[in-house]
Amino acid sequence: MKDEEVVTETGKSAKLADVFKAMQVGAIEEYAEFAPKGSSPEALSKLYAGQSEFHGGENDEDSVKYAFGAEFVEVRINSYTREIRVPRIVGAFAAGRIMNTRTARSQLMGGMIWGIGQALHEATEIDQRHARYVNRDLQDYLVPVNADIKQVDVILVPEIDHQVNPAGVKGLGELGNVGTAAAVASAVYHATGKRIRDLPIRIDDLIG
Repeated sequence: MKDEEVVTETGKSAKLADVFKAMQVGAIEEYAEFAPKGSSPEALSKLYAGQSEFHGGENDEDSVKYAFGAEFVEVRINSYTREIRVPRIVGAFAAGRIMNTRTARSQLMGGMIWGIGQALHEATEIDQRHARYVNRDLQDYLVPVNADIKQVDVILVPEIDHQVNPAGVKGLGELGNVGTAAAVASAVYHATGKRIRDLPIRIDDLIG
C-alpha cells in the first residue's frame, strides 16, 4: 500500500510512504489525569499509535455509564391520502455534565431530525434489473427539509455522574437519533392501529 502514489495539495504526486513520513514530524506530548477502570498502563501511548481500548458500558461490574434519552412524537395523518406529518417532537436526555449546552442541544436536535428522515423519508432505492442506485444523489434521495420539521424541543436533564470520570462527562454521539424512528412508528400505530416495522414508513403501508 505504501508504494502507491497520491496527489498532494500542491497537485504533485508523491509516494504514500513519503507522505506518512512527512506527517510524523515533531513530538506528541502525552498527558492524562484520569484513566478508565480496567485500562492498561499503555492505554494512552497505544491511543496515539491508533489502537484504542474500550471499557465500561454493560461490561462494567459496578455500574452502567451510558447516556440516556426519551423521545415523544406527535404525528398527524391525512385520513384520505395517508400522508404523515410530524408537527412536534420532544426529546429529554441525560448525558452527564454538559460542557457546552449550545453544541449539545444542536447535536441532539440534528439527531432527532435525522431520525424523522430515517422514519419517513430516507431509503436507498436499487434498480434490481441493472444493480444500480436509483437515488444516488441529494436530488433524488429524500431527506427532511424545513417544511417537514415543525417544533423540535430538546430537554437537557441535569445529571452528574462521577463514576464515569471525575468531570462527570458522558458522550452524546448519536443519542438523539436512537429512539426517533421507533417513537414515530409508535405514534403512527396509535393514530392508525397499524404496527409498521419496516422503514421508511410509506403511504402504501397505511392504505387498506
